[in-house]
Amino acid sequence: MIEHWASYFSDVNNKLASIFLDIHLRNVAPDSARPWLLWVWIYFKRPRHDGLSSSEEFATLCAIEDKLNLTLMKDGHTVLGGRITTDGRREFYYYASSADAFEAALKGAMNSFPDYEFDFGTQHDPQWNQYVNVLFPSDDDLQKILNREVLDVMEKEGDQPETPREVMHWAYFPSEKNRTDFEGAVRANEYRLDSENHHPESENPFGVCFAKIQSCTGEAIDNAVMALLKLAKQHHGDYDGWEAQVITSKTPATIKPN
Repeated sequence: MIEHWASYFSDVNNKLASIFLDIHLRNVAPDSARPWLLWVWIYFKRPRHDGLSSSEEFATLCAIEDKLNLTLMKDGHTVLGGRITTDGRREFYYYASSADAFEAALKGAMNSFPDYEFDFGTQHDPQWNQYVNVLFPSDDDLQKILNREVLDVMEKEGDQPETPREVMHWAYFPSEKNRTDFEGAVRANEYRLDSENHHPESENPFGVCFAKIQSCTGEAIDNAVMALLKLAKQHHGDYDGWEAQVITSKTPATIKPN
């Protein structure tokens, strides 16, 4: 199964939370073959003041996670949807074909870590509500994750993020009027219209590519993209990503996000 692991910070039950999940599972959720939610909460011994995990416990928590995954996923009928680190604990959420052998397998795995307290349980969750509504990021958070992944690639290529360059963007709309209205809005924000395209088989067939010269720092990209995401939604469309040249002391290359 293809995996795409990513992390982001959020607020869960009014507490700071770090969420780590397999984004690719959204393409198959809900998976009718795995209707059972299995959850395990591991309580930290030395949490940070904000409730997240400390470096002191890093190695042990990694070992616990490895043991849980090896034990609970060995049959191939269980997948890890993701985990939440918050309020002095790490919460693991798995989806499985059955919950029958879960308790015995879990207790066997945790016998290797007698100093750690844990809670666990199961729930019939055929709609994958925990994954879709709790673990999976909002549109804004998902776009920030994708932004960071592109910027990480650019950084590895030696990019100088403060250097201005043209950043290309794409958006798609259900009608030509929606696109035209959006184009007027981005022009007002000093974007240059580059090209239009039409894909009649698509739900949003009317596309536009537009550009603006700016830096590629994380803050600058997030600010620009979040505004465009909101603007596209206001015109009933979808923002569809960006690309920019890598600017180094060498010949620039082009990085294209997935």
